Amino acid sequence: MGEWEESRILRAIVTKDSFQAVVNRRTITHAVIELYVSTKRELIRFIIDNRIPDVKCLVMVADFWKAKSSGTKFLGLRLYFVTADFKLVSVLLGTRHFQPLYGERDGGIRGPFKRWIIQILADFGLTVADFFGATTDGGPDVMHMMTSNLMLSWEWSMPHLTNAATKAAFGMTSNVAKSKNPEMLQLLKKVTRTVYQFCTVEVMGALYEQLVRLLGVGKEKKLIDYKPHRFMSLTRVFERIVKHWNVLCLWYEERARKADRDKSAPPSPFPLVGDKLLMEQLLSLMLSISALNVESQAEKPNQVDVLVSAYKVIVTTLGPEASLRKYDATRENPTSYHHSILMRWWSRPESC
Repeated sequence: MGEWEESRILRAIVTKDSFQAVVNRRTITHAVIELYVSTKRELIRFIIDNRIPDVKCLVMVADFWKAKSSGTKFLGLRLYFVTADFKLVSVLLGTRHFQPLYGERDGGIRGPFKRWIIQILADFGLTVADFFGATTDGGPDVMHMMTSNLMLSWEWSMPHLTNAATKAAFGMTSNVAKSKNPEMLQLLKKVTRTVYQFCTVEVMGALYEQLVRLLGVGKEKKLIDYKPHRFMSLTRVFERIVKHWNVLCLWYEERARKADRDKSAPPSPFPLVGDKLLMEQLLSLMLSISALNVESQAEKPNQVDVLVSAYKVIVTTLGPEASLRKYDATRENPTSYHHSILMRWWSRPESC
């Protein structure tokens, strides 16, 4: 690779002679390799200094995820353990683009998956025998790998557990005919339809933002969408809709009046009309679970706290005779819904 004359002059001015080097493909590659090797050596030394010899004292976390922009699948492997001074630490051992060749997929992805785990552990002087447990989601490939292939003591990741439980409660499934809660699934479709209609109707301009400012309910400019595999995003969608309920009612009313003025076909009404109380109670339920979700993702030794919080949610929120703390309750105004007035999925009020 060539260099501009200006870059050589600038480097000569700001860099000492002992540090000067030509920046090209070869030197960059060498620098990256040198950085990786030195980092790996430091991690190996750190693990050796803090582990208990001949004792299974490590925990593994493996996970798949997709890049939002490209849709490329990646696989990551993280190590958790307690240091000599009793501090919980985690080390990201590696991530890689996971796309096994066609011939490697004859038996599914579990073969390449296991091979990569063993290889990355070997790079750091570790084996599966050094691990006693694993914490992952409940996906069939990951869970089978940790329990049946690697023979580790497996536990649910709490965020994945709450997400899976919520999806089951809402009846979310790829096959609608097999949904165990089709009525709640219909409510989610109404939520999706509301967000879609708002995002695709351009003729209303900045009316939503103006209504939010006029009614004094925040500074948000739009609704937000959610991903079915992310529980926290679903909570935020419910929270935004409940917070801006009056804004949405006025927005749909003005949309209908505009169609009438323009002599065009009447638009569809607000999909969630009649579901305000149900949305509020569902939001009240989801907020307590979201708080548990946030607490469980902290990088600190908080397993006892998380389990206690999970028990409190079960007793105080999910219990059949437990009152439900309202989504807008405060310490000064600790309001709640009595269990006898909690709505069932078939209840339908008549208006906004």
